[in-house]
Amino acid sequence: MPFNQEVGSDGVYGVNYGHFYWNGLGFRAGVQWSPYFADVDNYFAVPVAFAYRTRVRVNSERVLSAAIGASNALEGLSYYDTGDVARGLFAGLLAGLISDVEYFVGVTPGFVQGASSSVSRSVYGSEYQYWEKEWMEKRTSASLLFDAGICFNYRIWRFDLKLTPAMHYSPINTYVRHNESGVVGVEGSTKTESPLHWFFSFSGGLSFRF
Repeated sequence: MPFNQEVGSDGVYGVNYGHFYWNGLGFRAGVQWSPYFADVDNYFAVPVAFAYRTRVRVNSERVLSAAIGASNALEGLSYYDTGDVARGLFAGLLAGLISDVEYFVGVTPGFVQGASSSVSRSVYGSEYQYWEKEWMEKRTSASLLFDAGICFNYRIWRFDLKLTPAMHYSPINTYVRHNESGVVGVEGSTKTESPLHWFFSFSGGLSFRF
């Protein structure tokens, strides 16, 4: 689910289909829905991506790689504290057991059904009282994201467990964050607006290969 640290977002639900050729090149397409994205309700999207998948490693290769990673981590017991070694051990085992990796770039057109968020008001301060208002404006119902990321696959028979970090860039001002602040009893205020362009996502899922 794409998210921005300045705003709230819910999970994303969707399905996708992928097809890959003998040389590792392929594509993916699907549909997504989020009940709450960037402080606005009901986000629908259709992600499409071109991808490259590395060769699937056999079980013996994965076990050997995990063992080497764990051994390298344990060698640091005399130099690092136990917490760092444990994290390195976990990372080495996890990286070693990955069966293949996908790299992808794509585009996600979408539609935002919900309205702009309500205005959030707050007052703070002791000697001087300051007030602040914030809200998210949905400037247009159209949404567009350019995507790039990597997908780590852990294969069990024909099933894949997936972990996918990715970056997303929006070239249009679908979401605009507004802030207005001032001093209680004093005329005038400071207003700012910040279009949201960059988002990060980290998702997981289960797929079936046929």
